[in-house]
Amino acid sequence: MRRILLTSSFVACILLAASPVLRAQPGGQNGVAGMALGGPVGIMTEEQRASYQSALRAMHPQIAELDAKLRTARQDFLDTALTGKSDENVLREKALAGARIEAELSVIRAKAFSQMKPPFTPEQIEKVKTGQTGLMRPFEHARREPSATSNTNHDANGLPPKQ
Repeated sequence: MRRILLTSSFVACILLAASPVLRAQPGGQNGVAGMALGGPVGIMTEEQRASYQSALRAMHPQIAELDAKLRTARQDFLDTALTGKSDENVLREKALAGARIEAELSVIRAKAFSQMKPPFTPEQIEKVKTGQTGLMRPFEHARREPSATSNTNHDANGLPPKQ
């Protein structure tokens, strides 16, 4: 029983640690390396995307504060889970503390969607509801051209060449 609880706690910690990669980041960066992971972001027009990013930038102080609290809550959960003396109720409390912060971040992102201009069209809303959210698209900041003054030995994506 104790082994199952420890394994479950470890899996939960891994999932909690990976979730920042999958959720919206401060400044409008979503997904992996500036790529939108479907959802409403995947169907936005360029104008909507710029408006959404602007709304998120305006909320950056709140997001940054909540992100710091979320990192602390996740670390606290992990520390508790790895002590080996974990009480299931204590683990649940610590997991719920992180979930409350995630909920606050979700509300902030929803608020940014509500401030977006132009708002979603009925067709876009239908696509989101039916899960037809399009392919991954790069955000503005991810469309950088390699610097002409750069003399490093990297490819167009900033990675070292294959050996």
